[in-house]
Amino acid sequence: MDAVETSKSNKALIIVTIILSIAVVALGILYGISLSSLNNFQTSLENVYQKNFYELVDEVNNAETKLNKVLASNSNTYRSKLLKEVSKNASEAQTRLNMLPYSINGLSDTISFVNQLSGYTETLAKNLDKGEKIDEKDQETLEKVYESVVNIKKSLNSMSKQMWEGYNITSSSLKLDGDYNSLTSDMSAMNGEDIEYPTMIYDGPFSDSQVNKEVKGLNFSEVSMETAKNNLGKILTNISVDNLKFNGESSGHFQTYDFSYEDENGVYTFAQVTKKGGKLLTLSSQNIYKTKKLELANAEKIALDFAKKTGIESMKVVWSDVVGDDAFINLAPVIDGVIIYPDLVKVKVDLTKGDVLGFEASSYYMNHVNRKILPARITESVAKAKIYSGLYVKDLRLALIPLEYGEEVLCYEFICSMNGNTYYVYINAVNGAEENILKVVQTDNGNLLM
Repeated sequence: MDAVETSKSNKALIIVTIILSIAVVALGILYGISLSSLNNFQTSLENVYQKNFYELVDEVNNAETKLNKVLASNSNTYRSKLLKEVSKNASEAQTRLNMLPYSINGLSDTISFVNQLSGYTETLAKNLDKGEKIDEKDQETLEKVYESVVNIKKSLNSMSKQMWEGYNITSSSLKLDGDYNSLTSDMSAMNGEDIEYPTMIYDGPFSDSQVNKEVKGLNFSEVSMETAKNNLGKILTNISVDNLKFNGESSGHFQTYDFSYEDENGVYTFAQVTKKGGKLLTLSSQNIYKTKKLELANAEKIALDFAKKTGIESMKVVWSDVVGDDAFINLAPVIDGVIIYPDLVKVKVDLTKGDVLGFEASSYYMNHVNRKILPARITESVAKAKIYSGLYVKDLRLALIPLEYGEEVLCYEFICSMNGNTYYVYINAVNGAEENILKVVQTDNGNLLM
């Protein structure tokens, strides 16, 4: 089919779509179907489209991050694992693309690239599993593939912003824009300006390290609701116990008593206290003040003192970050110079009055046990030699990190930089295997580690 025929075909398809849409409305009127019902149907259709679009965005973002890690890795085992995940991301992205109402001919290059990305990364992974290595040519290809994924990511994330501002996929698919519908034209802008994609606030390395299926850190007897309430009152000294409202109980990994409080300014505070031991599990509040007065060092001390009030002691700050007028601080035990990441506690402190606005100890109580840390079997220099030569090491420390299936492993944590990016590389301190790479992603809302 030549270009003229393709153009006619696309125009005809759009015209038919418009005619069918008008016909549906007409039939609705003729058969007594209310416009409200039709609007509900259109809304439902739009919701389906947007769900598929946002899942497409997630898959592309994940593929971009993992490809970046592949370029920074020096372990064939780890590279193979990442490439297999990229292949799945690309395959899923292809599925999500097929569920959007674009003109196929207008996105043929993109569709072809996504399809090839899935096959190419899977093939590379299989070659690595056979003992082959990524040669210089494959490395250059991977770099070009990565740049292409970055361009697709920029375009899709730009559209995400438009959707937050009211962009409608269904309406755009019915509008003719040259040879294609408006949705196709919008999605095909793969070389647009670099638009930063807002994402979650950075939580630090292994912030969600609830690796165990059983709760290990609450070997206590159950307490009554009144005892839990009194324990909470001793921690939240700015709130009267009598003003704490009991909201009921929650079940899950943890059995908790739930409480809330609202002050004269309408600031709402929510807290959960474990039934076993009466320990503060989570706290959530908000900052209504906008004048920052405290430094990060002040907030870190506040976080450590607050943790002690809850009964969690011998903690050190292992990460902190400032976002707006709030500080986000990660605490963990440090045993014989080793950071115990599975026992992480997260604290949010406002930098205006020094109030603790957030507290999360789920990982700590899920994983905390008395541990004996065995010494590393390989030296720092041997571990450093395992790192990709393109990375510049800025700092290193020992850390116990969580793995899948509830395992924990002692690693050298190397904080590195490459091409303006920061990476955390974890080399097994026993056998020298590259266990994980985390990349710091800078955003307007703080930093994310992926």
